[in-house]
Amino acid sequence: MFYKNTLKTLSTKEEEFEYLLFDEHTSTLTDEKQKVASGKTVYNFRTGDGDLKPGYGFEDIKMPTSYTDLDNETVITLRGTQAKAIWKMKWYNYNEEVNTYYLFYYNDEGYICYDNLFSERYYPFIIPNDFTQTPYGINYRVNSQDLFLLSGEGENLLVISGNGNESYDTVPIIKSCCSHYGKLFAITASEDSQLIYNEDVDITNWTNEKTANLDFNDERGVLNRIISYNDYIYVFRDYGITQLSIYGSDDDFAINHIYLSDSYIYPDSIAQSGDNVYFLERSGLKCFNGSSVKNIELGCEKLLSAFNQSKCWATCFEGKYYLACKCDFADGQQIGCESYNNGYVNNALLVYDIEKEHLDILRGVDINQVLALNNPYKSKLVACFNNQYIGKIGQLTEDGKLFGNSLGGYWKSVKTDLGYHNKKKRIKHFSIKASGNAEVTISSEKESKTFNILPKDKIQRIRVNISGNEFEVKIMTSGQANISNFVLTASVKK
Repeated sequence: MFYKNTLKTLSTKEEEFEYLLFDEHTSTLTDEKQKVASGKTVYNFRTGDGDLKPGYGFEDIKMPTSYTDLDNETVITLRGTQAKAIWKMKWYNYNEEVNTYYLFYYNDEGYICYDNLFSERYYPFIIPNDFTQTPYGINYRVNSQDLFLLSGEGENLLVISGNGNESYDTVPIIKSCCSHYGKLFAITASEDSQLIYNEDVDITNWTNEKTANLDFNDERGVLNRIISYNDYIYVFRDYGITQLSIYGSDDDFAINHIYLSDSYIYPDSIAQSGDNVYFLERSGLKCFNGSSVKNIELGCEKLLSAFNQSKCWATCFEGKYYLACKCDFADGQQIGCESYNNGYVNNALLVYDIEKEHLDILRGVDINQVLALNNPYKSKLVACFNNQYIGKIGQLTEDGKLFGNSLGGYWKSVKTDLGYHNKKKRIKHFSIKASGNAEVTISSEKESKTFNILPKDKIQRIRVNISGNEFEVKIMTSGQANISNFVLTASVKK
C-alpha cells in the first residue's frame, strides 16, 4: 500500500507527507476514488516485496547430460519447425534400477519426438504415427510398468514403453483417462456424455465385454477431464464437477454432483497443486478442494473476461498456478506478440502464487502449452509457443526476456487523492533507486511530467512540483531494471 508518513516542516500552511508504492499487485477492479495504493495496470515486472523486479521470460530449454553433473546443461534441439504439444514421461528402468525422465513433443512433421533429459542428446528419437490432429497424451502405470499413452484422430491407441511401441485398434479415441482402485476410467471423444470404466486397469486389454458406461445427461454438460485424488474420482464437465465413490461391487458407485457453475469451465485450465485443483471459468479463477469450490480474486478479471479463453492452458509448478491466456489490456499498446500481422492466440502468462495469493503478469508472449517438467534432479517450467517462437521449446526465466529480446516493464497506479479528499495537494519530489533505465510519469488532472531515470547504485531524488487533487504514477522500463525505494513526497494545505 501507500504508507503515509507525516514529515515535520517549517511551514504552518502545509503538511508534508510521504507515500511508498509497489506493495500490491495489479487490480483492475480497484475503485480509483477510494483505493489509495494498488497498481491499476502492471505487467512484465515481478512484484510483491516492495520492489519492481525484471519480469518472467523464456529461453531455450537446457537440461543436464548427466545425473552426476547437474550444472552442465545443453540445449535440447527441436526437430521440425513447430512443437504442437509437449508432454513428460517417467520410466523406471529395471535393468539399471533407476528412473529415467523424458520430454515428448508432437511436431509439424507428424512425428512424436522425445529426448532423455539426463543423457547426451545428439538427435531426438522419433516415433512415426498417423495422427491427423494433436493427440491426447498421458503417463500411465500398469502392473509396475510405466507407459506413455497417445490417443487421437487418425491413429490407433499408441502405447510407448521401455520395450518399444505398440498400437491397439480396440480402444476408442480417449480425451481423458486415469486409473483408480484397479479400474480404468476414461472419457472418449465419441461418447463425451458418458464415463466409461473398465474392470481391467490395463487399457491395452480394452474390450466391450469388460467395459460399462455411466451416463451423465444433466445441466452440467459433457465430460471433459477426469482426475483421481483423495480416494475419489472427479469428473470436470462443461458446467460443473461430479464426484464418484466406488464401493465393493464393480458396479456399485455413489454419484454426487458437488458443483454447478453458471459459466463454462475451460478444460485445459484444470491443474492440481497439493490437495487443491485450480481451474478457470468465464467468471474467474476457482479453487476446488474435493468438496467445495471457492473464488480466487486475481484482480485482473476484467482483462480475462474480455475474451473467450478456449485456447488457454495451465499447469501448477512449485506452488504457483501458471495460466497462458488472452487478455485485453485496453491501453492501446502492442507488446510482443500483439503486433503480429496474423494476430495471436494468447498474449499473456498469469503467474499466481498460491500461498502468497499474489499475481504477476507476463505480457506479449503467445504460449501454446505450459508443462511442469518435475523430477528429483532439476525441475523446470517449460512451454511451447505459437507464432514467432513456434519452433522453440522454452524454459521459464526471471530476466524479463523472450529468447534474448527484452519486453520492458510497465507499472501504472490508480488515480488517487493520496487520502486527502477535495484538498489541493502538490507532489514536491520523489525518490527512486533504479538499476537500469526507467521512465517515470506523474500526472494530475491539470498537468503531467515525464522524467528519464538513469541507473545508479544509490537513491536518487527527483524534483516534480505538480499540483492537483488526484494523481497517477506510471513507470516504464525498456530493459532489465530493478526499481525500488520509490517514495512520493507531497504537501497538502491545512
